[in-house]
Amino acid sequence: MNQQYQCDPTIVVFDLDGTITRYDTYVRFLLFVIYRNPLKLFRLPLLAIDILRHKLGRQTNTWLKKRFLNAILAGKDRDTINSLATSFSQRVVINGIYSDAIECVRLYKNEGKELVLLSASLDIYVEPLGELLGFKHIICTRTCWENDVLGNKLDGGNCYGDVKLERIKQWLVNRTDDRILAAYGDHESDFPLLKIANRGVVVNPDQNLRLKAKNSKLEVIDWK
Repeated sequence: MNQQYQCDPTIVVFDLDGTITRYDTYVRFLLFVIYRNPLKLFRLPLLAIDILRHKLGRQTNTWLKKRFLNAILAGKDRDTINSLATSFSQRVVINGIYSDAIECVRLYKNEGKELVLLSASLDIYVEPLGELLGFKHIICTRTCWENDVLGNKLDGGNCYGDVKLERIKQWLVNRTDDRILAAYGDHESDFPLLKIANRGVVVNPDQNLRLKAKNSKLEVIDWK
């Protein structure tokens, strides 16, 4: 990494789900799609079993994401996906965002900071949502397409945990200044990212996560 810098760091990184948004957008997006395609409802019982297997530690977050992708979204054409993603993103901005998060993003933007949205959720809706929120740089889980039809695989893996950290490090490689001024997250899996920032902030933690944040010398903030 670069050793000498002429000015203060300007990069600010935000997680999305539970940090900026009030809920897990991936699950909400799937439900949004199912509501508009009731024939997919018959797959929910099987997906409930998949969720249980994940909760019991028998399957990974990545495995579960692929299962949902295959059951609900794969096979749809690009125009349909884009239309769903645009409508969903607009709804999230209206009623699914912490007001304090929006204000924080606005303040950094007014200061000329370089904003990065770093999310494990899918590019098909994270990108339009990130643009609506004012982010110039968006790094997230990438989907695969074939002949403008959405596939059931992930391009480059699930942008979660260690992969998430590696993705931001790869992005920083070509930067003149590779330092992160501040990073915001809401989950313990975000800690590696928060620890490499000058200021690591844990958003709305429960009591257990609050203690872990304190032990890791991370800042805690409560957003509404």
